[in-house]
Amino acid sequence: MKKTLSALFAVLMLTACGSSAAAPEPKASEAPAAETPAAVEEAPAAAEAELPAARDTSKKYTPSEGADPVDCTEEVFLPGCAAITNENLLDYLNRDDVLYIDLRDYADYAKKHFRNFECIPYFALIYSKEGGEGITQLYSGDTTNPVATYEESDELLEVFFPKDKTIFLMCQSGGRVAQLMNILNAKGYDMSKIYNITGMGNYTGSEFADITVDAAEIMIDAAYSFEGLTRVN
Repeated sequence: MKKTLSALFAVLMLTACGSSAAAPEPKASEAPAAETPAAVEEAPAAAEAELPAARDTSKKYTPSEGADPVDCTEEVFLPGCAAITNENLLDYLNRDDVLYIDLRDYADYAKKHFRNFECIPYFALIYSKEGGEGITQLYSGDTTNPVATYEESDELLEVFFPKDKTIFLMCQSGGRVAQLMNILNAKGYDMSKIYNITGMGNYTGSEFADITVDAAEIMIDAAYSFEGLTRVN
């Protein structure tokens, strides 16, 4: 009797297990699939204005006092032939592909200058017409055929004004820029990348107020010199 009951119990257990295994699993609630959000396309960055040729050959300039105006060419570096002036400079500021340099000395630069323009004093560091032992500038003589003061003059010139960069140059009226451009031209620079944007004295309009530091109260008495260079002149 006990054997019969044990056998019956075993059969019931097997039957129960089999029924449990065969029972269908409950279905998960079928929620609608979440939609993948559409990719948001970023608006393209505004294209930078294409730089004009460095000299505006549609202009005329006066080569000397009393002379008749003549046509500008790519070889004329005077401010009268500048392609970028107070009329269009705002179209070409804050570019990653341009270096912006002010050639005035620190005293004038401190009083009034454009923001983000680097100061490299031309007459203090780069050029003195008179040569000789007393000068510290990199070059002397004629700017179209400059005489190096140091063995390292050409190397330092390229540190200040890299040959592989597009450079906007300004001073007070544009005259110092034209002189420096003569030197750069004599040293083999690609002058299509060097711009005379004239001088601070031409940028007096209210449209330039937001980009101008105007601090006439600043007074600077600066002394300039080089050390560790090998003098040749």
